[in-house]
Amino acid sequence: MHDLLHDLASFVAKNECCIVYSFEQNIVPGIRHVCLVYSDDSPDENASKFFNKIGYLCTLEFPVCSKSFTETCLKRFQHLRMLDLSESNFEVLHKWIGNLKHLRKLNISNCPNIKKLPNSICELQKLQTLDFDGCDQIEELPKDMSGCNNLVSLPHGLKYVATLQWLVIGSCEKLDLSTTQGFKEKEADDDIQDYLIHNGFSLQSLAILDLPKLEALPQWLLLVSANTLENLTVRNCENLKTLAEWHNLTSLEIVEIKHCPELSSLPKSMQRLKQLRIEDCPLLSLRCQQEMGVEWPKTAHASPIVLDGNTISAAHN
Repeated sequence: MHDLLHDLASFVAKNECCIVYSFEQNIVPGIRHVCLVYSDDSPDENASKFFNKIGYLCTLEFPVCSKSFTETCLKRFQHLRMLDLSESNFEVLHKWIGNLKHLRKLNISNCPNIKKLPNSICELQKLQTLDFDGCDQIEELPKDMSGCNNLVSLPHGLKYVATLQWLVIGSCEKLDLSTTQGFKEKEADDDIQDYLIHNGFSLQSLAILDLPKLEALPQWLLLVSANTLENLTVRNCENLKTLAEWHNLTSLEIVEIKHCPELSSLPKSMQRLKQLRIEDCPLLSLRCQQEMGVEWPKTAHASPIVLDGNTISAAHN
């Protein structure tokens, strides 16, 4: 921005926006947007006195912060629209974040020590943007981060989660996983597979739940997890039709498929299969009948096998 434009913008916004370099700094009581630049050794009592001068904040940014200071801010300003905690050093985001009912954007990018997000983050009903790019140590996302009714594709950045082992995709009415969405810059499955294999992408457990638009399982996930995927759960995918094009899933041990009425086949090869449960899938159950079903040879070595509540034990195999 040109210096003259910067000076003009600063003059116009001086009663609403400010950059704070010290807790001793004087500010306009009606300020609404604050960017805080300070060091971690600032006394907490100074911070409290400073924030008592402020009435109502929409935006708060403080790139470096202590745990106690973060808690103070979250409790003091519960009407925030935007909160920027990027480049902070905390390991766990405080559960008080869930009280910011008006929060629309949360930026915790480039926080190298953060390992998990609290479940209370799912209580942010007005949240539109969550940025945690560069948080390489995150081990766990909130268990309730599903139910995205307007989601049509998985995020492009999924391919960078190289150590992801458990993935649950559920209750997304508009989501379609039948194509390589999220990897549009790659033109062929071979390119995607090569990219993900070399970046260590592999899954151990995959659950796909309540996806009415799904007609085929995502090949771009299964291709690179063929040798690592151990648990597979598919439920309430009423338009899922076939798994015939699956590649060999050499590590698959547990499979559960429920209420997929159009589904008629299983993966081509499941050498390590130990448990199989199929419910409310009439076409598939018929094809998996003991000795008679065309899918039976694929599953005969597993125990137990449960078809619509009827158990076929190892003694019967």
